[in-house]
Amino acid sequence: MKRFYTYFRLTVFALAIVPVIQSCEKDTVEQPPANPKGELELLSQFDLDITEPSGLSFGKTKSTLLIVSDNTNQVYETNLQGDIIRELPYVGNDLEGVTYNPDENQIAVTEERKREVVFLDYEFGNEQSRHQIDIDANVDNAGLEGISYNKNNRAFYMVNEQVPGQLIVWNTEFEIISSSQINFADDYSAIFVDTKNALLWIVSDESRALYQTDYNAKVLKEYPLNATKYEGITIDVDNNLLYLVNDKTFELSIYKILN
Repeated sequence: MKRFYTYFRLTVFALAIVPVIQSCEKDTVEQPPANPKGELELLSQFDLDITEPSGLSFGKTKSTLLIVSDNTNQVYETNLQGDIIRELPYVGNDLEGVTYNPDENQIAVTEERKREVVFLDYEFGNEQSRHQIDIDANVDNAGLEGISYNKNNRAFYMVNEQVPGQLIVWNTEFEIISSSQINFADDYSAIFVDTKNALLWIVSDESRALYQTDYNAKVLKEYPLNATKYEGITIDVDNNLLYLVNDKTFELSIYKILN
């Protein structure tokens, strides 16, 4: 009888730990693989006389930068050290993204709350046209954040901040080519199209990271950033130089992309 009792206790114990083992195995299987990590080296940092810089692009040549302010809602052109060369006369509403279109000699900016893209002529900075982007959006202040022009397919690539996070590809005929949900970061604050290497670079403010992805937004590499509120990006692809603006510290940072 003692032997039976001992056997019974051991059997019950074994059955009790099976769900625990299965649960641990399940948790292990469901853990997503970590993204490969890239490395950046800070080269320079400049204070900006632009409050809440929220978007960044090279100008007509790579000798100037275009920066939008979420505070003044204006577009500024600066040198590569962030010194203001000119202020454009256009005043927008909740500006978050900017890009230069060399095919039309235009500047395109995004107005977040309105979910609109506004075209400005580069020479004088006057508004030429505006276009509503028809996307699902559940929060007014979590809309269109970044925009970048792809000269190879004459399309604009945009990110919707969150709720939901989206990658939107929109062409010069003012039609959405594709719109897909993305979920590799907590939010999405800026985007740059690397046409030379067919890559996207997407910044997440809340995740404090820069992501290198393919054109389908599959993450290839993750670059940790040292702070939140990076909300504008452009890259000198030929020289592996990364330019970022910070909405909180009002700084322009230049990094070398090491790998």
